[in-house]
Amino acid sequence: MRLTILLLAGLLGCEVNAAVVRIGNGDEGSDLEGFTEVTSGPLIETRAEALKLLKSLNVNGVHGLGSLTPEVETSKLYLTKKDSLELGKVDQGSFHVDMKGRVYARTFAEPHAATRFFPVSNSLDHEQLIALHIHEALHRSLPADIRENESIVSEITLAITSPDSSFDRIDKVVSNYIPNEVTLTEARAEPTPLPIPETAKIKKPSEFSYQYRSYLSPNSSSTFVVNSMHVLQTALYPFGTKRFVPGLGFELSLVNTPKQTFMGPLMINVQLKMWSLRQFDIGIWATAELNTLSAKELQSSQYGRDAYHLGISLRKDLPMFSIENILAYTFESTSTQTIGAVPYTYSYGGVVEVSTHPALQLSPFRIGGFLEFLLGDHYEVSGGAFDYNPGRYRLLSGGPEIEYRINSIAFVLSGRFLLNATQDASYDSLGDLLGVGTAQGNITAKVSYYF
Repeated sequence: MRLTILLLAGLLGCEVNAAVVRIGNGDEGSDLEGFTEVTSGPLIETRAEALKLLKSLNVNGVHGLGSLTPEVETSKLYLTKKDSLELGKVDQGSFHVDMKGRVYARTFAEPHAATRFFPVSNSLDHEQLIALHIHEALHRSLPADIRENESIVSEITLAITSPDSSFDRIDKVVSNYIPNEVTLTEARAEPTPLPIPETAKIKKPSEFSYQYRSYLSPNSSSTFVVNSMHVLQTALYPFGTKRFVPGLGFELSLVNTPKQTFMGPLMINVQLKMWSLRQFDIGIWATAELNTLSAKELQSSQYGRDAYHLGISLRKDLPMFSIENILAYTFESTSTQTIGAVPYTYSYGGVVEVSTHPALQLSPFRIGGFLEFLLGDHYEVSGGAFDYNPGRYRLLSGGPEIEYRINSIAFVLSGRFLLNATQDASYDSLGDLLGVGTAQGNITAKVSYYF
C-alpha cells in the first residue's frame, strides 16, 4: 500500500510528507476567507478531460463507482485567493499537498459537495489536474465507510488514471474494498419513482358515466337508420397497486331509430391501467361488443354482429398541455340481414385504428380535439345475385373535444366528423354502433364521475 501511495504522489509531482492534512472533509480555516467560482480555464478543461476518461473506461459499469461520473460532472469548482497550510486534523495522506505542505484542493466527503482549488494547483500539469478531479470526486461518491480512507481513494485513483488502465483493472481494485453484498444491492436498486400527480387518470381509474350521441346526416336509404344513442358506462378497478391497476367494465346502449327504440350492443371490457416511471398514463384493453338484437329485430339491421377489439393508449400530461395516442385493432366478423326473402351477409374485415388527442389544459378546462385514421381490410355485402366488395378502405376523422372538470365530475362535449374516405366508404362500413357509430359522424355529450 505504501508503494501505491508513493506512485500516486509521484504522478502528481508530490513527495510523501509525514505531516497530516485535512482533505476530503472540508475546512473552516483560511481557505474560506475568499474564493470565486471557476467557469473557464484549465480547471474546466481538465474536468472535461476527466469525464472523457471515465466514459472511455466505462467506469459507471464498475460496481461502487456508479455516481463517480456525475460527481465529477456536477460539482461546482471554486478557486481560493490564497493557499492553505492548515494541516494536522485528519490524516488524508500526501496526495493533495506539495513539498511545502500547501494544499491543492479540498472537498467535503459527502455527495454533491463543491470542490475548492488553491492557487498552488496552478503548478500541476494537465494530467495531474485530471487525476485530482477524479480523486476529489471519489471522496464524495464512494460508500460512506471508505470514502475518507485516503489509501483506498488513492489506489482507486491510480487504477483509473494510470497509462495502462482498463475496466477490468479498475473493477479488480474496487472489488477489494466493496463487498459483493454491496454490489448486489446496487445492481438491484431501482430509481426512486417520482410521485404520481393528483390529476393522473390512474389516481381515480373507476368511472360511472352517461353519454348521449346524436348522429349527423343518417343515410335515409339505409334499412336501419339510427338517429341517436344513449350509453351507460361503468368501470371498476378493485385490484392492483398504485401504478398497476386491472379492472372490468361494461357499456349498455339504447338505439333510437325514426320508428322505434332498440336495445343496442352490450360491451364488456377488461382493462389495465399503468403509470410508468417516465410519468405516462398507459391503458391496455380488450373488449367484446355483443349484439343484443333479437332475431326479429335483426331482419332490418346490418349491425347484428359481435365485434372484438384490442387497444393501447399512451397519455402524457404536462402543466398546460396533454397528448394521448391510441392504437387499436378490431377483428373481422359477419352479420346477416334479411330484406324481403333474400338474406344478405355483411362481412367486416379487420380494422386498424390510429388516433391522437392533443389538448390545452387550462384548469378546469381541457380544450383540444382528435385526429383518427381507420384502415379497414374489406367490407363485403353479398346476397342473391348481389355482390359488393370494394376492397380495402380508409376513413379519416377529426373533431373537437372539450372537457370541464370539477374534482371527480367531468362534463365532455365532443364531435366526430368524416374528413376523408375511400369512395363509398362511411362509418356504416364498419358496422360498429357502440364504437365509431354510423352515418357521417356524431355530436356527443357526456357526464362522468371518477373515483
